[in-house]
Amino acid sequence: MNDDNMNKNKDDLWIKSMMESVKKEPTENLSYRIMHQIETEQAFSRAKPKLSKQKDNSLVDLRNVFGLMYLVLLITGGYFFLQGGKEALFTNSFLWTCITIGSIFSVFFLIITIDNSLRNKQKNKSSTSE
Repeated sequence: MNDDNMNKNKDDLWIKSMMESVKKEPTENLSYRIMHQIETEQAFSRAKPKLSKQKDNSLVDLRNVFGLMYLVLLITGGYFFLQGGKEALFTNSFLWTCITIGSIFSVFFLIITIDNSLRNKQKNKSSTSE
């Protein structure tokens, strides 16, 4: 058993000496380039992307969503006006179409507001844990 350990140690030493004989050292230029790459990656990873304050502002979302809603209502009103004249704008069909469009955009705004709120909570939670 002792012989086996001695042979194993000799084999390990022989393998180690063989590995050291073929081992290559990097050139100074290669070491410099690798270190430069590591420093560059660290510099980029430290810089956190800043979100524009416009995305966090719910008033901007309100303006965008309801501005688009009024545009759609204007186009719908123009369509009804071209199809039936001034009287078509006073029909129940046009009224219910406007209510439906307003409701859809209101729900869309609600979804956007909830999503932004959840993202802000998650962002604050992750920034405090770091």
